[in-house]
Amino acid sequence: MDAATIGHLGDLSAEKSPRRKKTGRFDDNLVCIISDLHCNPDAYQEAKLRRTITEILAMNPLPRNVIALGDLAYLQGKVPEYLRLKEIVAPLEASGIKLTMAMGNHDRRKNFASVFPEKAAESRMTDRLVFVVETPRADIILLDSLQESSPDPDQGIVAGALNDEEKEWLQDTLASYTEKPVFVTAHHALNETGISAMLVDSKTCCGYIHGHLHYWQPGWFRKNYRPENRIIRSLCVPSTGHWGDIGYTLLRLEEDHAVASLHQYEFFFPSPLEEGKEKPALWSMIEEEHKKAVCRFSY
Repeated sequence: MDAATIGHLGDLSAEKSPRRKKTGRFDDNLVCIISDLHCNPDAYQEAKLRRTITEILAMNPLPRNVIALGDLAYLQGKVPEYLRLKEIVAPLEASGIKLTMAMGNHDRRKNFASVFPEKAAESRMTDRLVFVVETPRADIILLDSLQESSPDPDQGIVAGALNDEEKEWLQDTLASYTEKPVFVTAHHALNETGISAMLVDSKTCCGYIHGHLHYWQPGWFRKNYRPENRIIRSLCVPSTGHWGDIGYTLLRLEEDHAVASLHQYEFFFPSPLEEGKEKPALWSMIEEEHKKAVCRFSY
């Protein structure tokens, strides 16, 4: 990646693209959310990610957008991992689906941008990979909560945070939403991004969705206990195949609300069941609890 590319990782001065309507094979109000891909070439994580991609491509209608909430790479954001990921996800965009990817603690911006330069160029900031996905009924902001400050570059960075410039960008962007609903997403949870008060103060923010924890968990948050204060839904989504809850999420955007539904294949920790081994009873219980699981958001 040359200096010009690095220096313009996200300089988006172009006008917003026109909103698409539901047409034939696609539903523009259906978004598929995947997270914690941990693309590990030739390992079980890759096989399970391919299963998810195959299932998405078999949907009828197809979601117009797929968003990936970080930890795209296995552990240290290595170029070969992004190269294999590019091969795996290529059929999505070949089908007409738009794929937008956020950074997680196991990612590295420079390596990602060297393999996905066209993705990095869509960022709304120059030094962070921040995106806005537009749909007819609600927009979705993808934040960059990756901190690349580990003293050992070969270790996975766990803690997440937004820097001051990204928080300022988010504040200004949320202020521009006066009528249209907007979701905010990131890899890390709210206790690390530290933006709960900002989201509650927003006129139209209707939800915060994140990954990182590898489990399905709906929740809600508030700024304080004052009568005029409102609450906003939050949702942690599963991994496509590393450990924990394994699956993906469909976010269906309706006129006045949205419904996120869990599509879970299995549960395992810390690794998949070995051949010939009996599944632990707790794994089966968790899978049973999550059948038909949903999280509803109000605009």
